[in-house]
Amino acid sequence: MKQLIKGTLEGVTKVIEVEDGLITDIRDNGTIATVGSELVDTSGTLLPGYIDIHVHGGGGADTMDASEDAFEQIAATHAKHGTTALLLTTITERADHIEKSLTAFRPDRKRDGAEIIGFHLEGPFIHMDKAGAQPKEFIQAPNVELLSRWMKLSGNAIRYITVAPDVNGADELIKACRRMGIIVSAGHSSATFQQAKESFVWGVQSATHLFNAMTGLYHRDPGLVGAVFDSDDIYAELIADKIHVNSAVMKIIFRMKGTDKVMLITDAIRAACMPEGQQYTLGNQIVTVKNGTVRLLDGTIAGSVLTLDKAVKNLLNLGILQKEDVIPVTSANQSRLLNLPFGQIRVGSPANIISIDDGWDVTHTFVRGNLVYRK
Repeated sequence: MKQLIKGTLEGVTKVIEVEDGLITDIRDNGTIATVGSELVDTSGTLLPGYIDIHVHGGGGADTMDASEDAFEQIAATHAKHGTTALLLTTITERADHIEKSLTAFRPDRKRDGAEIIGFHLEGPFIHMDKAGAQPKEFIQAPNVELLSRWMKLSGNAIRYITVAPDVNGADELIKACRRMGIIVSAGHSSATFQQAKESFVWGVQSATHLFNAMTGLYHRDPGLVGAVFDSDDIYAELIADKIHVNSAVMKIIFRMKGTDKVMLITDAIRAACMPEGQQYTLGNQIVTVKNGTVRLLDGTIAGSVLTLDKAVKNLLNLGILQKEDVIPVTSANQSRLLNLPFGQIRVGSPANIISIDDGWDVTHTFVRGNLVYRK
């Protein structure tokens, strides 16, 4: 049966026809026959679904739980907030624990939430001095053989990896990632400006949660942040929860990188969309949540409880983004970097679509044309 999705597209009421998960037609209201089709009238504005390339968990589940039930819970939780595709993100852990997560993934499973498009490995090939909330005891030197093993075990599902380009052996790992088709993001790094710029030549294409767990911008030592600002072709992840990065600095990021190179992420952990005042875990570490901030017991910020709809509203309310900027930073840029078929609503594209109301709350989420969330 064909699915029909009705809503406002670029200010005009349209009906989108979907068959086998793909958009087959977009017409003015009333020009598509509805007989034999399932019509959902969203009464809202239609956008390409959000894509989260850095999300550890949500709804009480975590990628490191290493089960399809956990993955499904993460996908369903974030779909309620507009995410239609995501990368399950691991943390720096024991190799066998990472392998359990990679091998638990079933890409052919029919889901009731966001589409899981693969994995983001955050570590373990990072710098000890910029570990942040990553467990230091499991940090490893770059190991091409191990990464190749993981790629095979995952069924080639590793799409993106965070690496510190300044650690010994990072150059060979980054070059190997290019051969394997894995996008490399620089992060958890003590790289100097020169080291960072050299890593861009090796194949680094992005920066992980910009400004966090990396060398900052100083007028005599511009560091990794400065290298990202100085390189027009490098993408930058941003956690727009107003906790990880000050609002004034977020404004600077957009002035320096433009809306075509910033990618909103959540870095959410299992505590996202769960009650505060309880203890949760990030890997084998206990975390607490207070006033929207996640911390290890030693006070270190440890991921977030952010959702992408909230990130969008934060930036709109601050005046940092305009409405027309939302699609690039939530889907189009991610799609371009990872060579994904998303980020636009046009004939032939997958029908990963959301509807928003006037307050930018998500009212409907469609994944491959299937309604997975209705407010």
